[in-house]
Amino acid sequence: MKWLRASSLILLLMQMATPASYAAGQPGRPAASQPMPSAPSLTPPPTPFTPSEQGSLLLPDASLRMPQNNQESSARTQEPEKLPAKVTVEFNESLAPISTQPGLSVVQALNEALINSPRAAAIRAQLSIARAGYATATIVPNPVVFMDRGLVAEQVMRLGPMLTQEPPWKLAFRMLSTKRLVDQTKIDLLTQIWSLRADVRRTYVELVVAEQTQKTLVELYDLSAKLLLVAEKRFHAGDVPELDVLKARLATSQSKVDVEVGLKRVLRAGQQLDVIMGRAVDQPIKVPDLPNFSLPDITPKTSKVAKSDILPNFEKSVPPLEDFISQAYDNRLELKSLAKQILVNKANYMGAYGNIIPNPSLAFGKSTAGNPSLGPKLTAVFFTLNAEAPVSNFNQGDIFKYKATGKQLVYQVGSQKNQILSDVVSAYQNLIAQREKIRVYQEHVLADSLEVARLARRSYEVGQSDITSTLQAQQANVQIRGQYLDAVTSYANAFTDLEQSCGLPLQ
Repeated sequence: MKWLRASSLILLLMQMATPASYAAGQPGRPAASQPMPSAPSLTPPPTPFTPSEQGSLLLPDASLRMPQNNQESSARTQEPEKLPAKVTVEFNESLAPISTQPGLSVVQALNEALINSPRAAAIRAQLSIARAGYATATIVPNPVVFMDRGLVAEQVMRLGPMLTQEPPWKLAFRMLSTKRLVDQTKIDLLTQIWSLRADVRRTYVELVVAEQTQKTLVELYDLSAKLLLVAEKRFHAGDVPELDVLKARLATSQSKVDVEVGLKRVLRAGQQLDVIMGRAVDQPIKVPDLPNFSLPDITPKTSKVAKSDILPNFEKSVPPLEDFISQAYDNRLELKSLAKQILVNKANYMGAYGNIIPNPSLAFGKSTAGNPSLGPKLTAVFFTLNAEAPVSNFNQGDIFKYKATGKQLVYQVGSQKNQILSDVVSAYQNLIAQREKIRVYQEHVLADSLEVARLARRSYEVGQSDITSTLQAQQANVQIRGQYLDAVTSYANAFTDLEQSCGLPLQ
């Protein structure tokens, strides 16, 4: 009866994780995850929610439910529960829990990248270019040297400066427009920094998942090598044909190739994180491991022993969608940039009206005339005033342009809010879906898959099953763990997208 129950578990896991190519006996790439059965409610009854808790309800705080050894368990200590922190647009390290495992946490990676990354330095340097507009705004027309010389007919010589007088309000409007443009540039540069933060987080997650995938591939290689030894022993004893040895050897070779490819993926992800953080490309980097939920005897009593920066915290419920939409409308940098653009356009509109009055030019100086034909030479002071009459050109082009731009910016705000709403809804639903998927995997799928693979291997050792079923069970176990890591990546990306959509750190 025990082996019958084990065979039933094997068939169940095969249907859930094994692609059609495995069912046909052909090796292939793991298929996409199958639709999961309906599960209970996503979260326990929600706790009372206040606006001040919005910054901490999504803190990834999932934990290893069973320590790997007694020394590790005794070394870790329970951390006191922190009070929820208020959300802020600026990144604050105290808003995120640092992983209890050794290595570079996501918070440290974000801070180091924002400080040392050449990309961040290049973005910050653009602010000086915008501030140079103040010097441009103070430019006034240079004086002109005026000289009028009639050598023969008039015998006149006029010499003096010509000054263009600019009304003071023109300078005031230019300075106002420049100030508002600098404020808008600051918001736009913050948007670029915010995008860089998302790139760092995604690169960090890629490294974590790559290392965990590599560990899974190494475990598969070890299991395949052990199974090869068992097949060789049984073949020498005459229990199985040589075909079993060949199948086990082929599975071991494939696993070895996957391990080598996985090493390259880990190397590439680590180098990418080093580069984006501003480190040397070959500098070693270590990130914390993910908690191991595939142990068959996990219990929820040790859920706070270890923390991960990229896994969800199932002890707290996710706030409703309306809260994230409200936060996005209040903190999204694109909306703040549009508000600054409206102010810049208003200043330009007022400046266009101020420029209707032309700049008069005044020339004055010394005038000397020969007084032909008999008179004496005369010397006196002269002045000349030139002023444009705004009859056909009263700056109507700029006036109508800025007026139309103001109307368009109002519509642009509505369009941006609509786009923000779409981004928040999409990211929120993706996060909920991946969070639920991770919860199901952590509760029983990973542990069941490991147990099925163990029983299948034991069944082959005692001669109760063939090697094909055993290999399929091992491959299904690895495939399920790969699907779990894919869900972790999707959740982390959805979390990053939700942060980007809300415009403020949720961690």
